[in-house]
Amino acid sequence: MKRDWKIKFSILMIIAAIIIFGTNYLVLKDTHSIVSYVWLHIGFIPIDIIIVAFILEDIMSRKEKEAIYEKLDMLISTFFTEIGNELIEEFSSANEFKASTSYLKAIPNWDDAEYDKQLKKLKNANIDFNVDIEGGKRAEFLINLRTLLKSKREFLINLINNPQLFEKEEFSGLLISILHLDEELEHRPDLNQITDADFNHLNGDIKRIYSKLIYEWIYYLKYLNTHYPYMISLIIRTNPFDEDADVHIKD
Repeated sequence: MKRDWKIKFSILMIIAAIIIFGTNYLVLKDTHSIVSYVWLHIGFIPIDIIIVAFILEDIMSRKEKEAIYEKLDMLISTFFTEIGNELIEEFSSANEFKASTSYLKAIPNWDDAEYDKQLKKLKNANIDFNVDIEGGKRAEFLINLRTLLKSKREFLINLINNPQLFEKEEFSGLLISILHLDEELEHRPDLNQITDADFNHLNGDIKRIYSKLIYEWIYYLKYLNTHYPYMISLIIRTNPFDEDADVHIKD
């Protein structure tokens, strides 16, 4: 049914063309001009095809990708609002090697070039990380982490199932790493009985997440800095890498 109107419209346009050319012939009796005009326009058909097939398609493809990336940036923003910022705060406060991320205190002074520089630097980097928590408090740390991940499990699964994430391989890798840690913790019902070897294994899983998380966090800040500068102000004032950060605005 949807194609019927197109067929009828096409037939109507062909009839209209025949009437116009027929009227032209009846009035002017100039067959040569009609044939020449038709051939001239037929000759432009391949050029029109090139314009439509390559130039316009490329423009439309770029616009479509821009729309997809905009939606992805919004998804990443939602991720950090829901769980990402809290994970960074939990991991950063427990990290033995805080000096490895001390340069992130300077974020308020970064411009787009600096963001790009740091993203390039971190793309395939492994940030120094080791959970520095006394044995007696390890279980509390892991239980709190398991509770957080469990409460956001459905949210994370919905994110990873979004087909648009295929365009953002790094972020997909981060989500997979987080869901893996969630699964590891869920299979350990009694975290009070965890051994040193087992804790070291979980520490490796957290380190994998931490490196990816910081990369995506900086990408997220760049996005906010470009599109929503009023939102980045709060992130900077609660910067987990700055011990002196204060959410309250001062003169």
